[in-house]
Amino acid sequence: MLLNRARRRAVLWTTLLPLSLATFSCAKQAPELPPRYAFVRFENLSGDASLDWMGIAVSDYLSSSLARALDGPVLGSDSLTRSGAGLGFEPAATPGVSAERADALSADVNRLYSGYIERTGGQIRLVASAEDLSTHKTTKVVSASAPDAMSAIAKLARGISPDAAPYFTSNERVLRLYAASLVEAAGGGVPLLEQAVREDPGFGPAWVALANSALVRGDRTALLDTVQRGEANKIDPLSRANLDVLRTRLSGDREAQVNALRKLSDQSPGDAWLLRQVAETQTATGRFADSAQSWKKIGEILPNNPDALNQQGYALAWSGNYPGAVDVLKEYARVRPNDPNPLDSLGDVQFMYRKFGDAAASYMSANAKNPRFQNAGELYKAAWARYAAGDKSGADTAFGQFRAAREKSAPVGLELYAADYYFRTGRRPEAAKLLQEKASVPANAAQLAIWDLMANQRDAAVKRLAGVNATPTVAVLIAKFAAMPSATPEVWKQRADTILRGPGAEAIRDPALGYALLFDGKTEAAREVWSRVVQESPATEFISRAVLAKLKGEPVKFALTPDPASVNPMRALID
Repeated sequence: MLLNRARRRAVLWTTLLPLSLATFSCAKQAPELPPRYAFVRFENLSGDASLDWMGIAVSDYLSSSLARALDGPVLGSDSLTRSGAGLGFEPAATPGVSAERADALSADVNRLYSGYIERTGGQIRLVASAEDLSTHKTTKVVSASAPDAMSAIAKLARGISPDAAPYFTSNERVLRLYAASLVEAAGGGVPLLEQAVREDPGFGPAWVALANSALVRGDRTALLDTVQRGEANKIDPLSRANLDVLRTRLSGDREAQVNALRKLSDQSPGDAWLLRQVAETQTATGRFADSAQSWKKIGEILPNNPDALNQQGYALAWSGNYPGAVDVLKEYARVRPNDPNPLDSLGDVQFMYRKFGDAAASYMSANAKNPRFQNAGELYKAAWARYAAGDKSGADTAFGQFRAAREKSAPVGLELYAADYYFRTGRRPEAAKLLQEKASVPANAAQLAIWDLMANQRDAAVKRLAGVNATPTVAVLIAKFAAMPSATPEVWKQRADTILRGPGAEAIRDPALGYALLFDGKTEAAREVWSRVVQESPATEFISRAVLAKLKGEPVKFALTPDPASVNPMRALID
């Protein structure tokens, strides 16, 4: 099973907790993580409010200057914000120290630098301390003093590592303007940033902050103008890569977006969260082999986060590398011996490649580890795998077990699962009877109407839907639209443009039109619509690709894995 973002965050957090011997019975201990650094804002203890700007400035300077000077990657504030936001890529208001610390933990930082600012004898004194987050012990304390802020920060950086690189600007006023802008509300820091780039046009971080401010305000014109102005200057590679990402976001060119994200990731080698976004974007655009490599790299960066193995396994399978996918998922099972998800994922890959007997065994093994996993969903998946393997009796047994388990825990809507199972296994009268007993339920009426349309019984479908007046679901909307009188492709297109309008309707317009044309026998027009749906959808949207393959008379590349979370009312079209 592919984990959603919330579950991924939960998986990541569990890797930060002590691991019991019972959990990893096959391993002596979890591997020691390589150093991963971050600098949080410094506290101003000087009593001089005019030095408040230094809190952010010091951490930003040190993160940049020491990015390649320590024995592990240094994650800057952008990287911490991305991880803290759960893979988001939107710029956020500058967080406080406690929030930054939480973000650092979520990014698997294990060496955290914090510090303070004070005035002593007419000089600015900075003190930085490094904490090992696994032991909570201070591992290093460094201090530096100088008459001015810029000299003090540079001296502190060299005290932490003699390999510290120069910062992006040597102008203290520019750094002050930039740091002060970051605590302003959206748009409030623009005048400060504009002043900063006037005084030092080569200061890349200010251009990136200006562009992000335009993005937050939704000002496309200002965003493009800022990106163009920034790129015209000799700015650092990281800032240029950030501007390129922002520019490609507006272009709509998915290939360019992937390439821009990859270049930004290359400039931020320790940012696993950014690399995750690269991998997900590569997956969405069908670059599955590249995605698998990105997930492999994430696993190397975060060796205690097994989700990377899960994602890599699926990406390899989608790329056509079945043996590689199986090997990776078996390794996933080895490092998570008590977790049913590795076996579930292995079953999915086996099902995709039509190795249905193996898939059924994997699903049943996952269920044995945790019968509550996916709310008994492994039994549902096993039933379909057994049926596809030709074991109809075994399929019915597994489905009966699934149905009994769901009756106890989540009986609402269970008749849809049962009716779909009966219909697609050749017991159509029993399927119809199940739903007719609860035909007042909109989802049930929609499913019956769709089956009527598949049987070319349009009048019956209209009657089924006549009494459905409740707030419509997507299935009801599509069924009602597709049940309209037979028409030419041109008229169907006009209907779609006229009827399927408003919030939420845009996303279903083409699929609804495609299904309507299919049910009305307009095969050539339906192929054109489904070709467009496939082109505009993520590469892992396999339902639309299966529909298009059927319309073209081509074999469906991958068998569609069973989904115990919902019933697709159109699923029988693909069988």
